[in-house]
Amino acid sequence: MRICYGYHVLYSGTALLLLCYGLCVRADENTVTEHRDAGSSLTLPLGHPKESVTYAEWKYEGKTFAVYIQGQVRISDEPQFSGRLKADSDHLSVEVTDLQLQDSGSYSIVADKSGAQLPTKIISLTVHGKLIIDIESNQIWVESKKSCEVNLLCKVREDQKVSYTWSGYKNGSEAGLRFTLSPAEGDVTLTCTAAEVSSPSEGNNTRNVTCNPGVSNNQLHIWIAVGGGVALFLLIVIIAVICWWKSHRDIDSPDQGNTVYADVNDGNVRKDKRSESINVASIYETVDELRGTSDKPQTLYDKVTFARPAPLGPSPSSPYQVVL
Repeated sequence: MRICYGYHVLYSGTALLLLCYGLCVRADENTVTEHRDAGSSLTLPLGHPKESVTYAEWKYEGKTFAVYIQGQVRISDEPQFSGRLKADSDHLSVEVTDLQLQDSGSYSIVADKSGAQLPTKIISLTVHGKLIIDIESNQIWVESKKSCEVNLLCKVREDQKVSYTWSGYKNGSEAGLRFTLSPAEGDVTLTCTAAEVSSPSEGNNTRNVTCNPGVSNNQLHIWIAVGGGVALFLLIVIIAVICWWKSHRDIDSPDQGNTVYADVNDGNVRKDKRSESINVASIYETVDELRGTSDKPQTLYDKVTFARPAPLGPSPSSPYQVVL
């Protein structure tokens, strides 16, 4: 009994192990790994004949974005793929266009045949950003050779592990490329292609190179720097002169203004004094004042009383009382 029980446990364990192995193999067979560049597209075919499928769903991370029902593939309203899905009802497929980095993940296709579920197809997608490549160029004129020593350096902006390939005028398999170019060869074209090692993502850039006799890039940069420095110096001098001129003009302007206003104010003061004298004193007081300075009559009243002998009585307070 014990021996039989032991064999039974052994057989059960072996069967369970084989079943798990079969499921894993089955899952691996239905899983596909895809790599795409950003901006490219991915087609997701159903993988079953049209007549053998009654219903199907296309899912991204468990969310349905397309269904097949009643002979038509219909796109659902999924914000992530808005405007970027194309359905093909004849071939039972859905195409995701203009792939973005956030589209990376697991896609699954679930299909039914008369109520029985068919094997699920899984696509594991990785979207890679497009490689942006820069080419640095430097050349030195070698008088003895009457030619230029050209140095090119190809590099990607992102910190990624990539391989480089040069093509065109010269070939190479490294990031840097060095060669000799004479003026007689004219303008030459070189293309650098960088490919990511872990994915098919790649990018390229092209540079045209011409040998300039007697002038190197370093000398050209020096002359540009000198010219820029001279222009900056002249600009500072011009600004300083303008500021100095404005400051002296502002200092001189108030003195001239004060002189003009002083002349005008003097006349106003004199005019105001005369006006004040007329306003404060009466006409009779003005006549009395003038009588002290002139022997001739100044007014009608003064003429009536002029040269008349003074009365014997007490002196009146006003000459007009005598006339009355």
